[in-house]
Amino acid sequence: MKSIYLILPFFFIFFFNASSQDFGEFPEELLKMTSLPEDPEEDAVIIFDKCTVRINHDFDLEITRHTRIKILKEEGKEQANVKIVIWKDDNISRIEAIAVSPDGKEYELDSDNIYEEEGLRTKTISLPIPGVEVGTVFDYTYRIYSQYISHLKPWSFQSDIYTKYSEVIVYLPGGFTYSKLALNLYSYDLQENYEAISDRDDTRKKIGMYTWSCKNLPGIKDEPYTDNIDDNFAQLYFVLVGYKDEYVNLKFSENWEAVSADIYKYYDDLIDNDDAESVVNNIIKSERDELIKAKLIYDYVRTNIRSTDHKTIIGEDFKTPEKVLSEKNGSTSEKTMLLINMLNKAGLNAQPVWVSTRSNGSIIKEFCDRAQFNRIVCLIQVGTQKYFLYPSSTSIQFGRLPFQLVVPDGLLISDEKGCLISIKPINEKGSINIKTDGNIDLQKSLKATSQITYNGPSAVDERDEIQEKGLETYIKDSFKEKFADATLDTFYCVNIDSIYQPLILHIAFTIPNYLEETEPLGYFKLPFFSKFKENPFTKEKRINPIDFRYPELCSETIKIDFPENYSISELPAKRKRLITNAGFNQVYSSTKNYVECSRTYDLNNRRFPTKNYFEIKSLFNDLVSSANEQIVISKKIQPGN
Repeated sequence: MKSIYLILPFFFIFFFNASSQDFGEFPEELLKMTSLPEDPEEDAVIIFDKCTVRINHDFDLEITRHTRIKILKEEGKEQANVKIVIWKDDNISRIEAIAVSPDGKEYELDSDNIYEEEGLRTKTISLPIPGVEVGTVFDYTYRIYSQYISHLKPWSFQSDIYTKYSEVIVYLPGGFTYSKLALNLYSYDLQENYEAISDRDDTRKKIGMYTWSCKNLPGIKDEPYTDNIDDNFAQLYFVLVGYKDEYVNLKFSENWEAVSADIYKYYDDLIDNDDAESVVNNIIKSERDELIKAKLIYDYVRTNIRSTDHKTIIGEDFKTPEKVLSEKNGSTSEKTMLLINMLNKAGLNAQPVWVSTRSNGSIIKEFCDRAQFNRIVCLIQVGTQKYFLYPSSTSIQFGRLPFQLVVPDGLLISDEKGCLISIKPINEKGSINIKTDGNIDLQKSLKATSQITYNGPSAVDERDEIQEKGLETYIKDSFKEKFADATLDTFYCVNIDSIYQPLILHIAFTIPNYLEETEPLGYFKLPFFSKFKENPFTKEKRINPIDFRYPELCSETIKIDFPENYSISELPAKRKRLITNAGFNQVYSSTKNYVECSRTYDLNNRRFPTKNYFEIKSLFNDLVSSANEQIVISKKIQPGN
């Protein structure tokens, strides 16, 4: 999850009756409520979630929050495990929680049951709400004091469950200036209001009271093929720009150039360190071609430096290039910094670029916060061509990035012209080509051989898995997952280490009792490697975009011979489904004593908007059902019978 300074909590929901918002006072109609008309499938609902944020005269933040939740189904009871994450230096107090069961019994949270766990920079407070069952309504409230006024955590108008009402109020003293940024709110009715009111601490002065609210927001579920769920919430960023009075002129927000220049001060020595110079000279020797030199150095780091767990991209825990080189290991970002250092020692122009992995979340360009980033990639320019490099594994080719880092933008780290830039690696579509030939013998067993060829990012994924598991375990695991009843006879692999060549697997296998017989008919299904056991898209609706790893084309051809005393009786019908930027096609044919099938699954884009969800779901239904269709053959009537 993206690490952004945590100042403002989540928020806010409410039945539109002022008397029903007092802590622990639940209206009768809410206690009797058994389902949510707006979304009958929902497990629980946030009735209201209200937050107030006040900057006091000591320039501290005072944050209060009051949340009310109704449990509708057994699965919704997990909402009672409330967790509050704050900075380690923050102070939390006035924690209260109360639950009322459908029969009116009350349960209050005992202070002895409030648990606190400290992390590196934050602490987590756990509130296990007592007495929660289906039908329960519960409230919880707390107050936080924080000194981090320059980086306000965005507030989210949405949760993972339906939200009836969401509200945040910010009390801002005179002299403060701010900017706000709304994300994913275009389809919701965001209400804004400003009012000048008397200062609580000095009634002679006026302060600004800013209110934002939303109603009826569906829950955002973490579903398959979602890069980062936080990217999909309706959120409001409240960015303090500065404070000015007759004595003080403070500037809080930065621009990307200033952020980049500040980071570069730390990286400057790492980039120019001379310890790798002799190693670089030994790698490139007398080579003059700059592109060849760059590839030689990249391949050295890729193959000779082992990747370790990732920790950070800056600071005391970031291992220097000198140490990475001497110990022959480092995190992927530490390896990248070594690569940048070595390329510069070879006289090449290499610079660090900060990026955010897809799982970490998309960066917000208008929000100049370095905490949005979590990886370093290398940008090198050779002539007029720019290349992005990231030696995360031995399988990544020069100029290509792993799918997690194929993202739109990154922050160029420079002491002069640091800025956000477009990330444009050499990308290509993944491809898998499968060819199988088999024969059903008189004992009704299938003996078959298959050749599977991987290219592009598809080959990277398979090579990484082979390296992690070992070839034999990898083959056996993946094969058994496809064909549980089969016996793996022989296998071998071509081009495991030749990453600029296709990865090719050769497999021979036997499936006993493959032909099912009910006189005079026989039945069998083709052994598809490209089959899906089940459709990953099961929900009736989806709010998140659909994020695949990368565009990919999978084509598979199978030819199966069967005994001469049989002939084709029935073949599955042709399948063809074309949707926006994707398609599936499957065709059977037969002649004499064999049947052949060609099957193609094509994703031209990696991301599909929500509006295409039903098309994608239908496409995957075809992928699942088409692989389970049976071929029917019948025994030929012999002369004299």
